[in-house]
This record gives sequence, C-alpha cells and structure tokens, in this order.
Amino acid sequence: MINLFLLGGLFLGWSFGRNNLSNVFGTAIGTRMVSFRLAVFAASISVILGALFSSAQTTDAMRGIADIFSGQGAFLISIVIALTFLLASRFGIPVSIVQSSVGALVGWNVFFHVTNNWSVLVDMMKAWLYCPIVAAAFSMIGFYGLRFLLQYVRIPLLYRDLWVRVLLILSGVYASYFLGANNMPAIVGAYLNVENLNMFWMVLMVSVAVAFGFLMADKRVIATVSTGLFPLSPLEALVVVFSCGLTLYCFSGLGLVHLLTQFHLPTFPSVPVPTSGVLVGSIMGIGFVKGPASIKWGAFSKIIASWFLVPVISGLICYAILAIFNSEGAYL
Repeated sequence: MINLFLLGGLFLGWSFGRNNLSNVFGTAIGTRMVSFRLAVFAASISVILGALFSSAQTTDAMRGIADIFSGQGAFLISIVIALTFLLASRFGIPVSIVQSSVGALVGWNVFFHVTNNWSVLVDMMKAWLYCPIVAAAFSMIGFYGLRFLLQYVRIPLLYRDLWVRVLLILSGVYASYFLGANNMPAIVGAYLNVENLNMFWMVLMVSVAVAFGFLMADKRVIATVSTGLFPLSPLEALVVVFSCGLTLYCFSGLGLVHLLTQFHLPTFPSVPVPTSGVLVGSIMGIGFVKGPASIKWGAFSKIIASWFLVPVISGLICYAILAIFNSEGAYL
C-alpha cells in the first residue's frame, strides 16, 4: 500500500519540474540562446545529482517541521501542495514549492495540535525575506564585474554568442544542481518521517518525476521570468542564472557555514528557499543597475504578494481537507 501513497510525491515532483525550469533556464530560453530541449536535458541530469548528493543539510531543516508518520498523511499533504502549486502556475506566477510545502506542513501541525518547531520556521521565514536581497547583490556584482571584464578582454563578435551560449548552459547546470540540493527536501518533506521508507529511492524517483515535469514546462511562467519583469540581454541572462545558482548554494550548507564561522562572519541558514524569490531578486538586481524605470512593477508586485499568500492558502487548504477527512473518521 505504501507504494500507492508514493504517487503523491511523484505528482508533486512533476508539478515542481513543470513550474521550475523557468527558474534555472527561463532567461536563457527567453533570450533564445539555449534551446528548450537542451535546457530540459541539462537541468534534468543536474537536479537529480544535486538532490541525491547535496541535499542533506536542507533535509534536516524540513524534517524538523514534518510530523507525519503515515503514508496516507504524506500522500494527502503532497496533493495539497501540488494543488496550491498548480493553481499558481495556472496564473503564470513562478511560485516556489518551498512555500506551499511549509504552509501545508504547518496546517497539518495546527490541525493535530502539534507544536511547530519555531526556531526552524523563523530561520526559514527570515531566509525567504533576504534571499532575494542576496541574489540581487550577486547579480549587481556580476553585472559590473562582467562589464569590467569585457572592457579589457576583446572577444570577436563571431565567437561572443558561442561563449555566451556555453556559459549560459554551464550556469544553468550549476543552478539546477543546487535547485535539487536546496529544494528537493521540500518536495519530499511530507515523507521524511514516514516509517519503512527508503529515502534514497524516494528522492531518486521524485527527481525523475521532476525531469518529466521539465519536459512539460509551463511556457507562461518562462515568459514571465524572461521578459515579464525586465527585458534581459543574453549577457544579463547569464548573470541572472549564475546569481541564482550561487544564492541557492549559500542556503544549502555544503561546508559554507563552517568556512564563514572560521572567519567569524555571519552564516546563511541551511534551509530551503523559494527559487522564485531568488530568481526575481537576481532580475531586479540587473534592473536596478540599468534603471528602475524599466522594471515592470506590476508583475513584480504580483509575485511579491504570492510569496505571502501561498503559504497561508496552502495551510488553509490542508486544514480544510483534514477537517473533511476527520469528519469521515479517516485515519491519517
């Protein structure tokens, strides 16, 4: 029976992939520098490797707020998260699955009167607030650094596009790897404490489902992130993608915390962060250095509002569904 309940995680992984190719290759596809098929292939391999080999730190954070021990409960939470996620995708909003997942898990805890791990939740919420700022800072530094480099390194126009394409692919691979490392625990969060479940195989199966989701990526979300906020040139798209990957790396642990501690510097919490927030922050960084007047503030405000509404909506949907199941005497 537990195998049937895993379908919820697979469906959620597919939903994640369908909405998140835009966060790592959307700007490259939108600027026509990387083909859709190549982006899907590169992102699929990278996200699987990142999820399998570099997601331990953020997994610990998600396990701290997941109080679900049955396959039935994990299946139900996965469906709630996917419904919230797909609803946002329908309106072309690049919302991260992290917010949907955390909102649903908190809704579960509230319904069953389980004390939430507030230290982890506070770390997450603080990270959600300043991860766009970190991404914007990386983006601005990258923009000025690349412009300075191009003043002293002359690349023939014939080869410039080729180099930009290659670097866009490498940056997308880098960002995809840390997308898997940082966000995979949010996808499988409901299953982390389920008994008699091999998490390695669970993560592998869900990662493959994410790859199938990439193949069916939502074109409206790609359009939103590539041109809906700020029109990007290929070089600016390169800066945005690399900044996204670097920001996801910062919030994924992987020895960075130890390194910063050695130098007595503030550390980044090892928690899943909204990739939509990271992407928007990176694009806004380019927008600010080129002129805030060119930023499409209507699309930006729509995305900002979703960051606050999605966790609440996800939690309310979860609470309502649990109330219905509980009234029928269901066991979760």
